[in-house]
Amino acid sequence: MKVNRILIYSLLLAGITITSCKDDNPSIDDYWLNYEIEEVKVTQDIPVGVYLYNPQNALETNVDQWTRITEEQDVAAGKLGPNTKPWYDLPEALEAGKYHLAADTIGARAMQKIIEWCHYGRIDFMVLPGINENANDIYPLNIGRDTAFIDMVRGLNDTLPKVELNGVKFALMVNMNSMCSDLNNNKLVENVDPTRKTYPVIETIPDINNPGMDIVVTTRVDTLIKRSDRICSYFKRISDYFSDPNYYHTGGRPVVVIADANKLYTQDSYRMYTAIRDTVRKHTGKEMYLIAQQGAWTPPERFHYFYLSGKVDAVTMKNMCAVGGAQYERVILFDQFVNENYKYNKEVFWSRYNIDFIPSASPGYSQYVATENNSNYPWMPKTQERFWTMCNVAKMNLGTNPMVLIDSFNDWAFDSCIEPTDPSYGKGYGLLYLDMVKDQFKVK
Repeated sequence: MKVNRILIYSLLLAGITITSCKDDNPSIDDYWLNYEIEEVKVTQDIPVGVYLYNPQNALETNVDQWTRITEEQDVAAGKLGPNTKPWYDLPEALEAGKYHLAADTIGARAMQKIIEWCHYGRIDFMVLPGINENANDIYPLNIGRDTAFIDMVRGLNDTLPKVELNGVKFALMVNMNSMCSDLNNNKLVENVDPTRKTYPVIETIPDINNPGMDIVVTTRVDTLIKRSDRICSYFKRISDYFSDPNYYHTGGRPVVVIADANKLYTQDSYRMYTAIRDTVRKHTGKEMYLIAQQGAWTPPERFHYFYLSGKVDAVTMKNMCAVGGAQYERVILFDQFVNENYKYNKEVFWSRYNIDFIPSASPGYSQYVATENNSNYPWMPKTQERFWTMCNVAKMNLGTNPMVLIDSFNDWAFDSCIEPTDPSYGKGYGLLYLDMVKDQFKVK
């Protein structure tokens, strides 16, 4: 019996030793992220939207940024710019130190070119630059100076050259932070002090000194407006654009993207969003399709008490190529990390909240142009290979209402744009990225 025990122990020890040796030499084939992103064939057209930036303030007066965009690339010397130039036939719009896209004659001509390019790339709609609230006025004046730019895009500014959308639609993005920047978890929208506003009231009354004549009298009226009412009134103002025949709808519903949706601190987000929807429905008769923009690489559960409990219709991600400060490990197997991130978010949104997912795609991200010496984010230079793969990752994670948002069309400050570049200058690529959009998302 004693001998048998010794034999059994010896055999067990040998087995453990053999197993241990095998475990000490794992194969890369067993690593869960070791897979290739597959090419996803398109069987039907996928709606594509692009973020349009108005970089006037960043680039029009900043010669240093323009230099970093156009200078010859030298990685060893720390010159990480794209070495390209926008491809316009408008020399006056591309003077040294300028990228001009404003509500004026030159900007209108540049806008028309952008629309032509979107049409070429079979892009369905442009998400216009985020709109701020004008907190000093009430409806319909409670919108920032963005109206001039919107009207230029719509071709309704009589003082500028006519802009024709030619089938390309537009959608609006609201900046929730413009109404909620002072809120936090200790200062909710329900508890903040009302805002005092003074607004004009215009009346027509009989002129007692001139029978049969009227005079117009303007008086100023003070009122207190709760923050929740301000937010609802702001969306009411935005909804005035829904009747434009070129406003983008999905399933008959006007699309609105909400930037900084996590800034809306409220006791009951579902009640707040219901009030917003009810206000717009009463004003326009339409049900909005609300898309919350979530920060890149953030977990969905973080926003349970915000737009998820609020029941927006879909969530999209910001530029995933902005991998975050000091998160250099994400650069390795980047494609797979993005895919797994999308898969997880999509599953949580749908299974827990019945909210859809709209994947985003970007060709890269670099802080070099915006802030030359900023190394908070790993350099993710714009490349054809990256964009092609990100498009496939997006197609692998389409929601039940298929749609893709590209970040961006023209964000030159972070080299994340697909806007055509002059092929005769530097590393210019011409229409290449627009061709890739067509190849990846549209049936030939």
